[in-house]
Amino acid sequence: MYSELKTVLMKKPNPFMSKADSKKWNYDISLNQELIEKNYSEFRSIIENFGSKIIELKIPDKKVELYDSIFTHDPSLVIKEGVIILSMGKYLRKDESKYHKNFYESINIPIVGKLSNDANVEGGDCLWIKDNLLLIGNSERTNKKGIKELTNILNRFNIQTSIIDLPKFKNNNSCFHLMSALSILDENLIIGYKKYLNQKFFDFIKKYKFKFIEIPKDEYEISKTLIVNILALSPKNLVLMNGYPKTNELLLNENCNLNLFNGNELCIKAEGGPTCLTRAILRE
Repeated sequence: MYSELKTVLMKKPNPFMSKADSKKWNYDISLNQELIEKNYSEFRSIIENFGSKIIELKIPDKKVELYDSIFTHDPSLVIKEGVIILSMGKYLRKDESKYHKNFYESINIPIVGKLSNDANVEGGDCLWIKDNLLLIGNSERTNKKGIKELTNILNRFNIQTSIIDLPKFKNNNSCFHLMSALSILDENLIIGYKKYLNQKFFDFIKKYKFKFIEIPKDEYEISKTLIVNILALSPKNLVLMNGYPKTNELLLNENCNLNLFNGNELCIKAEGGPTCLTRAILRE
């Protein structure tokens, strides 16, 4: 989650994303296409300028809506041995898994596991703590059957999982992932929002000697959780949304490098942050 990002899967916004039914897709309000594309271009430029190789996810059928497919982090999980195809908890996103599977097969990355249709795990609920330890959030989008299936697959590769229960206060069309509550920035640094993290989590990070930085309440709420969704290009070299000075100051005090972009239209309204917009294929 924090080693150098070498290769990443991304997808440009659907050219008709602004025409999405905001109630159906659970977007905040109607979207502005020009601003969506401007936000995305600004974000993508940061990744390009860092030097990461960007591979574009293509969905050939232009009639398919799949507006959330821009958030490539969620339908698959990459490990050293290959990729695991996940199953989306948001019903409107179910078909995204198929396109991820087709993509990996097209570039000869082995599929080492695939969750069954009702065994839901979304990538936003998966956080690598160590190379052999994955933290999974039990959320509205990720269920116990999915966690069990994913754990069984990972155990075959000597990867362990630890489960954190998350609050369930909306519905499974709404997006509250593990990454809505925390991000890992370096091998011993985590940023998060305490209110939605239980004692088990804090015992867990104490065991692994992480320092915890707390997001200011006002900025967390104004951003609708998304200021905590921070992408590490490399240790402490971070991508996050512009406009949150208190959070910036906390990160600068930890000697982090900040790459800021405007994400009000793309991220806040469509419920997905910088990490959600990327699926790391290779980190070193």
